Amino acid sequence: RPFSDSGARPVLFCVGNMSTQVGWGVIGCANIAEKTCQGIADAKNARVVAVGSRNIDKAANFVKSHAPGATPYASYDDVLRDSNVEVVYVPLPTAMKKEWVLKAAANKKHVLCEKPIAVSKEDAEEMTKACKEAGVQFMDNTMMMHHGRLEKIKEIVSNRDAFGAVKHVVSCFTIPFGNDAEWARNNIRMDGSTEPYGALGDLGWYCIRISQWAFNYEEPQEVSCHYLESTADAVPITAHAILKYSGGRSATFDCSFKCSLRQWVEVVGEKHRVSWDDFVVTQEKEEARYTVAEAGIAEKAITFPKRVLQEGNVQKCVQHVKLIENMSEQVGKGVTDHWPNISKQTQIIMMALHESAKNNGT
Repeated sequence: RPFSDSGARPVLFCVGNMSTQVGWGVIGCANIAEKTCQGIADAKNARVVAVGSRNIDKAANFVKSHAPGATPYASYDDVLRDSNVEVVYVPLPTAMKKEWVLKAAANKKHVLCEKPIAVSKEDAEEMTKACKEAGVQFMDNTMMMHHGRLEKIKEIVSNRDAFGAVKHVVSCFTIPFGNDAEWARNNIRMDGSTEPYGALGDLGWYCIRISQWAFNYEEPQEVSCHYLESTADAVPITAHAILKYSGGRSATFDCSFKCSLRQWVEVVGEKHRVSWDDFVVTQEKEEARYTVAEAGIAEKAITFPKRVLQEGNVQKCVQHVKLIENMSEQVGKGVTDHWPNISKQTQIIMMALHESAKNNGT
């Protein structure tokens, strides 16, 4: 039977065996780089060999705390010139990414880039094209894409007999930090000169990606977006969006810097639905759950009872580690178009939503 009526909890494990260590360089000491360096440290096939900053003391302190044994450099260029560096991680503000991705490609370094990847469609195309022509891999740092849970859920939603066709995806990603005046004043996410897409780029990116994943990366026919709150220089703080696909299918999401932390998604089929409460970052380090359910109508419609068909749990898969291992493994396999293609697609949809919001949702 496709789903267990008993509500059984299948437990899956995400493991791998790798030995060759790929050298990683980090340009910039942003907070998110601390997590990525931890992922590199825990990966079986990677190590940080170089960290660059415009300030040598900052680079040295970062190395001491987050990348022991790496060489600190007083410039990003020095990282790119280090022959031990095979992959460069780019956690710089969006306005700076193009320059350094192009330089990384010119130096034959594979690139892991933070999202959003660029400030324009043209820049995203130029960046990914440069990497392809240089024979180096481009990948964005959307960690959730590397968790084994998505593989399991894809099996579920692809079972047309049991799940039915996917009709709708609803998701959200919100954080409350924008309610703090100091955070709102000083965080680069609220600065139009560095992060012009604000909450849409920082948080909505994940909602766009999970929607595209659910619809097998089919292009939406139409998108619409409203910015309910923005800064004085038009950086979106709260956004609500809809993506329309062929055949009456759709995805909706909201993202915000001013709501309590939420990060859930529900994929709705013709017969059943699957949901998980932590689609961006797992609630537990080595466990990731999901629920397949359906609902019915009781006699006289007194109640609409929910029936859990399956509660799954994918264990021993740490997504920020798995991403590093996958990228490092890809270095030895050769370049694939999959990762840059979905990066560009997410970027293009995000920008279409941004243009819609500037025109009041049209």
